[in-house]
Amino acid sequence: MGIGLAVVLVVGAIGGWMFFRSDGGDKEPIVVGSTSTPSMLDPGGAYDAGAAMMVSNLYQSLLTYVPGNEQPVPDAAEACDFDNDDLTVFRCTLREDLTFSTGRLMTPADVKFSYDRILAMAERAEQDEADDSIPAEEKFNYAGPSSLLASLESVTVDGRDIVFQLNQPDATFPFIVAGSAGAIVDSESYEELEPRDDGSVVGSGPYTLTAYEPTEYAELEPNPDYRGANERAEFPIRVRWFTEAEDGTAADQLLARAWEDGEVDVNDGKMPPEVLAEINPADPDHRFSESAASSIRVMGFNTREGAPMADDALRSAAAAMLDREAITRHVHENAVEALYSLIPVGFAGHGTPYYDQYRDTDPEELRDELEAAGYELPVPFDLAYSRGVQNHEEAEVITRQLEADGLFDVTTTYYDWSEFIPQIYSSAPFDAYVVGWVADYPDPAAFTDVLLGEGDGLNTGYSDAEINDLIAQTRNEPDRGLAADRFKHIHELASEAASIVPIFQDKRITLSAEDITGIQHLSSSSTVWRLWELRRI
Repeated sequence: MGIGLAVVLVVGAIGGWMFFRSDGGDKEPIVVGSTSTPSMLDPGGAYDAGAAMMVSNLYQSLLTYVPGNEQPVPDAAEACDFDNDDLTVFRCTLREDLTFSTGRLMTPADVKFSYDRILAMAERAEQDEADDSIPAEEKFNYAGPSSLLASLESVTVDGRDIVFQLNQPDATFPFIVAGSAGAIVDSESYEELEPRDDGSVVGSGPYTLTAYEPTEYAELEPNPDYRGANERAEFPIRVRWFTEAEDGTAADQLLARAWEDGEVDVNDGKMPPEVLAEINPADPDHRFSESAASSIRVMGFNTREGAPMADDALRSAAAAMLDREAITRHVHENAVEALYSLIPVGFAGHGTPYYDQYRDTDPEELRDELEAAGYELPVPFDLAYSRGVQNHEEAEVITRQLEADGLFDVTTTYYDWSEFIPQIYSSAPFDAYVVGWVADYPDPAAFTDVLLGEGDGLNTGYSDAEINDLIAQTRNEPDRGLAADRFKHIHELASEAASIVPIFQDKRITLSAEDITGIQHLSSSSTVWRLWELRRI
């Protein structure tokens, strides 16, 4: 969800390139620039796009995705499938002779531990939240990707098999297993109730971590012992992350400078719209790849009782006041696409419910309706935001739109990413917040079950019995295309409540130097970031 480096550190990071480089191998590392900084590298405690990208390189899941196929295939598993027709028992057989980066053999018990600890940490966070004797700043709040495991009842080991017992039919469960929530950690190297934060990783993925500085860089070396669905990596990788500088220089501007100065071989982050507009895809001096991204920008609301925007009528009014075309055109210079559904283009169930619901709204009529309902206008609320391309200008434009007709009085505040995410997932989230959302897996459920269902992936507090029932029906359908109509209906209902309001869908643009190949396979609608596909020729 989102997007780092102080200007003073840029030269230092480049200069330290050789100093931190591993001695392993004689191939020159490929430098990859990104604006998706991970919150941490422990898959049990992290739940953001940057973390998922790194997790897919450092750890294995039982299943994964390969280029050109958005259906899960075995990785750490020899095979996986449902045991029964009602989609409630999922069984995987672990490959033999898989080893962690410590050299220790991976066992089915490690797989069970990896899932159990996610649920255990989520339970600890829930208990801390309810315990008034614990000061707010001391409460444990690492729920990680637990919302993705809402249908998981238990995990058991049966010889080399790992058996997942689900509490309801769930055709999406293989997709979840293939993502970062299914990453397997060494049970002897990770605590059950604490995320690992020492900058070290013990995994069995295509790469091993040789050096790491949070928000700045990671050094990766090909893992010679990797065995799985993907090709073995050939080249070491240096990932450089760009974040907003202390002087206010945006992350996307810093990345653009680094690209223009030849400091990165692969540019896989966000750049300013005006820079993107000048790029010639046919320029022989670089390689170019563009696709519709599975990432969207949304505005979420705290819908809990007592919150300023708890009532559907107020959130609906805010949704009606939002001019997406103005945001995409004037703020992002058409480098993104206006979005009128939480399900973006390219996924079954995509539609335009937020356009259909609010296209004929008259601000004066909204004012009359709200005043008749007893609201004193303008209604004040706080709007939080963090990293993102043109994030400050975007927040200013959204604020002007919401305040334009005197319906709302918006106080806009920027937060550092390290503060922003914990606050969203705390017991007292912001009144409203603008944030990016990246699909956890390539299925419309990733924008539905997780955001609108019981998982409550953005912690809005919203729940609707009819939507939950429809979500359960979609989980019963193995043929995901046949569930499209139900997904459309769910999002029509969601547009009326407007707990989460879509703003735009990203375009994924990746650039590389002319001597780098593989960028067309680097990413897709899954969360897998295939650094091992990159080659220097």
